[in-house]
Amino acid sequence: MEENKDFTEVEKDIHCDDRANPPSPLDSTEPIYNEPVLPEELHSYLITGDKEPIIQLVKDISAVQLSLALNELSDDEVVLFYSTIQIDYDKLGEIFSYLSIEKRISLISNLAKKVLVQVLNNVSNDDLGDFLEDLTKGNREKILSLLPKKRQQLIKELARYSDDTVGSIMTTEYLAVASGSTVKSIFEKIKQIGNTLETVRTIFIVDKSNKLLGMEQLESMMFENEDEIIDNIMQKDFPYISPIADKEQAVPICEEYDIPVLAVVSKTGEMLGILTFDDVMDVLEEENTEDVLKQGAVNPTQTPYMETKIFRIARSYVVWLIILLLINTFTGIIVSRFESALLTLPILISFVPALNDSVGNSGSQTTSMVIRALTTEKLEKKSYFKIIMKEALTGLLTGLVIAAFNFGWVMIELNTPLLKVTEEMKNTLLIDLNFTNIQHGYMVIAAIVSTALFIGVFLSKLFAAILPLLAKLVHIDPATMSGPLVASLMDIMTLLIYFTIAMVVINSINPGLLAI
Repeated sequence: MEENKDFTEVEKDIHCDDRANPPSPLDSTEPIYNEPVLPEELHSYLITGDKEPIIQLVKDISAVQLSLALNELSDDEVVLFYSTIQIDYDKLGEIFSYLSIEKRISLISNLAKKVLVQVLNNVSNDDLGDFLEDLTKGNREKILSLLPKKRQQLIKELARYSDDTVGSIMTTEYLAVASGSTVKSIFEKIKQIGNTLETVRTIFIVDKSNKLLGMEQLESMMFENEDEIIDNIMQKDFPYISPIADKEQAVPICEEYDIPVLAVVSKTGEMLGILTFDDVMDVLEEENTEDVLKQGAVNPTQTPYMETKIFRIARSYVVWLIILLLINTFTGIIVSRFESALLTLPILISFVPALNDSVGNSGSQTTSMVIRALTTEKLEKKSYFKIIMKEALTGLLTGLVIAAFNFGWVMIELNTPLLKVTEEMKNTLLIDLNFTNIQHGYMVIAAIVSTALFIGVFLSKLFAAILPLLAKLVHIDPATMSGPLVASLMDIMTLLIYFTIAMVVINSINPGLLAI
């Protein structure tokens, strides 16, 4: 009977058709995202004036996904979207923060004043402050005039901080409670104003003069007696940062203490604001982007690439290209100074590209390693000498290995059609330089190239380690010591070493053949 069917048979029935039991998304190793909103979908709803699907999208889809779709629409359609969805202004304010700068400027210029005020009231102070920096004076004053006096003052205070400081990115919407508060009263306060704050995960305890006394995590408070005084359970030993500190300093603090929120405190101990995890992640991304651009000899900009004007991109390229051009003119000067050596053994010029590239790449390797160490590790000044010695020894070892390999490779090049060795050059080796065997002459050429390569690699790694450390000592971003800059300096040094060795060797074999 069906009722007596054993478990094994039932299990077989259940799994007999895989199509009836598709694998769970949780079994997949691929990241799972919400279904993206198609710009065409939003476009069709806006054109037909169908509000209900749009309202449902606003409720169901994240602000990030909605902003991505809106960025693909025209400015007029984005204005229509905001004019149509006059509900859930908290969500609309969040979407506003993710929109491109062009779309936001279009909104403040074309959106009805009543709607614009509601949207701006739901944009966080730090996001709104960042937006105001990108506006003209007229638009800036227009937005400020729509805000309450108290909020205007807060945003103006944030604007006083330099762009590279913690104060410029801190959030002033945090949960602060008075010393002596009970756990119960704190939970009641969270219910009342929690939705207006950036986060309630971390509670800050302050005295009557707003001086920070301690902090406590919401998760920990949930297990405390509701009549417990917060002062008895709060953390009194906690990390914090100054508003005038470089914002990049916040990254290692949050990483070391593994905290979701970092307090921003004045030198007198007054609580000013907070940095949230997403603020710190933005700083980390910005820092990494700047380092990559600087190492590529490009002046970094704060604007995303797709939103940056062509003129501004060109300007970020031109400055470094002119600097590198001026530096590289010394290469031509060196070649002209050693013209006699090149005329005697013109084949020497054939090895210049490989020499320059190898030495330049060697320096770039070290620059990348040292800059990365300075960025991610807490290095004290006393460790700088250790870094230099480490790279010096690495340069010696690397240089020896590369030079030995290069000697054999040059011999192969000279004895095969890889390099064109003319009869005139062979005569120079046999007659002018008095070699009895052409192979002896080839070995001298290979030795000249390999010796220059060994010295070049060693000095390249040494200088590539010193330059970022020196920049750090004089408070310049080490990433400024970019790969192209180091490579250009190494090119000059390599040519100078190479041609000097060649002239010394040629003159030692046949004094008077060349004039040093």
